[in-house]
Amino acid sequence: MTVSIPDCFMIAFSVGLIFGLFYEILRIIRLILRFRFVVFICDVAFFIISAFCVCKLSEFLGSYVRLYTVLGFGAGIFTYIATIGRLFNVLESAASIAWRKTLGKLLRKFSALIKKLTGKMLQKFKAFFVRIHEYSDKLKKNHQGHLNLNSQKMYNNKGNNLIGEGEEVHVIKAKVRKSS
Repeated sequence: MTVSIPDCFMIAFSVGLIFGLFYEILRIIRLILRFRFVVFICDVAFFIISAFCVCKLSEFLGSYVRLYTVLGFGAGIFTYIATIGRLFNVLESAASIAWRKTLGKLLRKFSALIKKLTGKMLQKFKAFFVRIHEYSDKLKKNHQGHLNLNSQKMYNNKGNNLIGEGEEVHVIKAKVRKSS
């Protein structure tokens, strides 16, 4: 299918205008979720999908990616953002502020409820944890008791009185000769 250059530019321009709606959807996500990571993901997704769209459009228009197709697509997106996008931007900003305030109130109520529930649960488990603490203190005190006397610690107390007797039994006697 052969299409003239002005027709290719206008088709790419109109596809770019329509693709501006996809940018609006991503902008709404970026306004609601104001995390840097979300903004980064939305930007990368927009550029990857727009590059794919330009490639498919160029394939449809003549099997080559041509400069006027890319410029027409970019001009369509820019025109959307500069005209209709500005009107939507005002509405989206007001809606996102209202959404974040409402969401903030809901999250504060939810977190207060969670704090109450966890506080009550911890009060019920307090006696259990106190018992564990007392038991560990008791074990620690038993462990820190006085050391026993030397005579009580040794297992073979009777055999130590005979000096050298136990050593001779286990000694191997050998004669060493020089070899010539």
